[in-house]
Amino acid sequence: MRTSIQFALIVAATAVRLSAGSVNVDFTGVSWATDSSGNLIAPYYATVNGVAETVYCDDYANDVYIGQQYTANVTNMGSGNLSLTRYGGLGLSYTLQTATGSATYSALQVYEMVAYLTTEFGSNTTTNGQIQDTIWNLFNPNSGNPTIAPPKLSSNYWLYAAENNYTLINPNNFNIITNTGSLALTGQIQELIFAPEPASMLLIGFGLIAVSIYGRRKLGAQKA
Repeated sequence: MRTSIQFALIVAATAVRLSAGSVNVDFTGVSWATDSSGNLIAPYYATVNGVAETVYCDDYANDVYIGQQYTANVTNMGSGNLSLTRYGGLGLSYTLQTATGSATYSALQVYEMVAYLTTEFGSNTTTNGQIQDTIWNLFNPNSGNPTIAPPKLSSNYWLYAAENNYTLINPNNFNIITNTGSLALTGQIQELIFAPEPASMLLIGFGLIAVSIYGRRKLGAQKA
C-alpha cells in the first residue's frame, strides 16, 4: 500500500477451501513497517465475517483505509473461476521479465506467484519490503492502469523466485477477496489476500452458509 494504505489482500487458507460467496470485511490495522520508498507494507490486519486475519496486499492501484468496512467476494484460487477477482475477471494476461528474457502468464499463475511470495515474509523488514514491492509489480502497471507504477525493484531476485517456485504452492489453500460492485482496475477498494487457520476458515464458511440459508428463506417468503 502507499502512504494512504494501498493494498490488495489474497487469503491463504491453510487447509479448508472457502465456499464462494460474499463476506463482510473490516480493515483494522497495519504493522507500520515500510519499504525503501516509505510505503506501508504487509502484514496488514482485517476481520473477515468477524474473524481476525493477517492479510497481504497485491494491488497497488487502489486504496483501503484503517477502519474501512465493506462487502467483498471471496474466490478460492483452486476453483478455476477467477471471474470475481480484480485481475482475473477481465481475462488479462501478464508479461513478466525472466532470467532469460520474458514470459506471458495467466492471471491465475500471477496470483499463485503472489501466494508464494506471501509465504516468504519473515522478520526482516528490508526483505519484506523487497517482497512487497515485487508483489505490487506483478500486476501493476497494466493495460487498465498504465500510469500507476509501484516502486521500482532493487533487483529481480524475488520476481525470479516467484516465477520459479509458484507451482510449489497449493492454490486450494489460498483465497482472493475482492470488493463487490465493480471489477474496474482503479477507483476500487484494494483486493485482499490472507492466511487464516483452518478453524477461522470454518467460522467464515459457516457465516457464508448462514447468509445463503437466510437468503433462500427470504426468497421463499417473497414467493409465498
